[in-house]
Amino acid sequence: MKLSATALIIAAAAASVSAADNNAWKITSIGSGERDNLCARQIQTCQNNCGGPKEALMAFCNTTTMAWGCGCKSKTPDFETWNWPVPAADCSGSNQVCQANCNSGSGDRSKCFNNCASTHKCNTEDAPVSYTTSSDVKIAPQYIGPAVSYKGDDLGDLNDGNNRDNVESSSDEANSDSDNSDDAEDSSNTSAASTLFKSAGFAAVAVLSAAIVF
Repeated sequence: MKLSATALIIAAAAASVSAADNNAWKITSIGSGERDNLCARQIQTCQNNCGGPKEALMAFCNTTTMAWGCGCKSKTPDFETWNWPVPAADCSGSNQVCQANCNSGSGDRSKCFNNCASTHKCNTEDAPVSYTTSSDVKIAPQYIGPAVSYKGDDLGDLNDGNNRDNVESSSDEANSDSDNSDDAEDSSNTSAASTLFKSAGFAAVAVLSAAIVF
């Protein structure tokens, strides 16, 4: 058994790009019954993708930590990561938290909800990466990492749509020149970080399910 380059890519990218403040949501916060159901479906998905239980040399999902892994005997799991049960549920839960925060924020709620929807396109390559994979059932996943989609797009703060320029005030307008300068610098930094992340080979994240190859 060997670790694929994907795991190394994720580690390097996480070290190069600041993790978003998206720890308001954590998949372990869901009920134990739902975690059991998700893990059962996660393991079944792995076995089916490998061609049957005997072909899945590694198919696990920890119902406490939600760490999961999949390794096939004769192939690399090729089911898109964003469609696996656990990552999909991770996206859905994060979206629910984001929308709940819209109701408690001071910004434009409608715009806030739209921001949540635009950053949580679950079950697509535009969904936020789920940091729930692990190399061993006993090793907890990292949970939090760069807030990017499987395509490598920067998604900002996943859980708070009110942090996306939808809060305006007269003081903001009075300092527009300064704000515009800061925004330009932030945009430049974000662009540089996104470029760095993609240059690290982020396209490989789309096959996170194949992080362990036999």
